Amino acid sequence: MSDSKRPVFVLVAAALAAAAAAWFAKDALIQPAAPAPGSSSPSSAAAAKRTVPAGPLLVLGRGGTRRDLAAKTGKGLILHFWATWCAPCREEMPELVKFVRDTKDDPRVEFLAVSADEGWKVVDAWLREGGISGLPVALDPKGAIAGRYGVTGYPETFFIAPSGEIVQHVVGPMSWSSPKVRTFAAEFSRLGE
Repeated sequence: MSDSKRPVFVLVAAALAAAAAAWFAKDALIQPAAPAPGSSSPSSAAAAKRTVPAGPLLVLGRGGTRRDLAAKTGKGLILHFWATWCAPCREEMPELVKFVRDTKDDPRVEFLAVSADEGWKVVDAWLREGGISGLPVALDPKGAIAGRYGVTGYPETFFIAPSGEIVQHVVGPMSWSSPKVRTFAAEFSRLGE
């Protein structure tokens, strides 16, 4: 191989190795940050604990209402940060909407999609265009609340137990139809009982 082609070959090999590593590591994104109930020692579970940032954590609802995400409701909260301009958010949205429809009757869990878009006009137009209804949405137009949670990009999802403990944080899109995700979503609200 000539010396002029060697750097290109090395770059291509490195890119292929990175892609292979990402493919094999993709399922690690949906592993619970905290162990399943009753499966670990108290010391390891305590070390993994992270709680919701100190309140108030106000997001905007329709009609100018405000919701404080720090207020405990007695339910588990699946808090999903997204934006209409985010390509991965757009790709996962059909599965996410199906997940919300399939799980909306669980009295122990609430879902809230918090958009980083600037206003309802943009969000509502995008939802209408996609034929999306029934998705509980709030706005965080300046990203202040996302920043307090440590969000670095979109989408990001937090599974928050009724106690306020963040038991799972997923960076990037999820496979919302995965049995592993469905099982975890049905059980995380019981952590700390």
